[in-house]
Amino acid sequence: MALWVVGAGLALLALGGEAVIRGGVTLKRALGASPVVIGLFALSFGTASPVLAVAVQGAASNLPDMAVGAVIGATLINLLLILGLGALIQPMPSAPKVVLRDGGALLLAAAALVLLALHGTIGRREGALLVGGFVVYAVVAIVSDWRRSPLHSVACAEAEKRSAGERPSAGGGLFALVVGALCLVLGAHFMVGGALGLGGIWHLPVATVALTVVALAASLPVLAVTAVAALRGHTQIAIGHLIAASVFNVFGVLGIAALVRPLTVSPVFAAADVFVVLGAAVLLLPLLSSHWRLSRPKGAMLVLSYCVYLGFLAWRQGLLPHGLL
Repeated sequence: MALWVVGAGLALLALGGEAVIRGGVTLKRALGASPVVIGLFALSFGTASPVLAVAVQGAASNLPDMAVGAVIGATLINLLLILGLGALIQPMPSAPKVVLRDGGALLLAAAALVLLALHGTIGRREGALLVGGFVVYAVVAIVSDWRRSPLHSVACAEAEKRSAGERPSAGGGLFALVVGALCLVLGAHFMVGGALGLGGIWHLPVATVALTVVALAASLPVLAVTAVAALRGHTQIAIGHLIAASVFNVFGVLGIAALVRPLTVSPVFAAADVFVVLGAAVLLLPLLSSHWRLSRPKGAMLVLSYCVYLGFLAWRQGLLPHGLL
């Protein structure tokens, strides 16, 4: 039964994320918004919206491990698994501005996550500061990309491609946003409930289920956008999109969840997982700045790093002999 509930939640999250993306792009095009605004808010927010829905549901249900675990797990999936798989499909150019500006924001977000985890709690004040951090990042991104071609703006090319050929309608965009939001709310409810059921069946704590099953399910829209972008040759926007979504996960999602209900950060997260996020951010920058290109070997390294992390989680839960690590 728990698997069916998780499946229903997964389907609703995927449908809701897609509807939010399309609705946001259509609405902003109908209102004459800049492609930079469309890309940053419609695409990055849309693809991260399942993570937001799950984190808010976890916070509202007084399940802080679900909220924090989903953010940490989804961020690692973005930076290691999805980015690595995208590079394996097709090598990705990494523009210096994206690496320095967005990569710098990612480092700040990862460092903030570590400090909050060591503090042990994320109150409403900290949540407001996190959301404010994302607003500052968004303003910097908009100002620095305002006069650039949409094809070179963070995550804009894919957003424009998705709505190409469609006649923008404000009413249609708003309807899609409402439907998407409803699907996300229902999907998050089913996903959290189903994940708790699976955790009970598999004898796994909420933190581990959130880091793996829930995070992967919530990251599917990001995986889909990246895979399509790589297959169609839109690799110039894939890296910027993934970094922007990861920054939003930490600053935006965690901040909003903490505003809903203050979060307690489990010592399990503070002992290792948040440092893995920081390590992934530190590892990514030299990989991207080397020849300003993420090659297939580098992509394989990222995917392998994520597999090692999964092995560590299995070892930590006692699913692997402790002598292996």
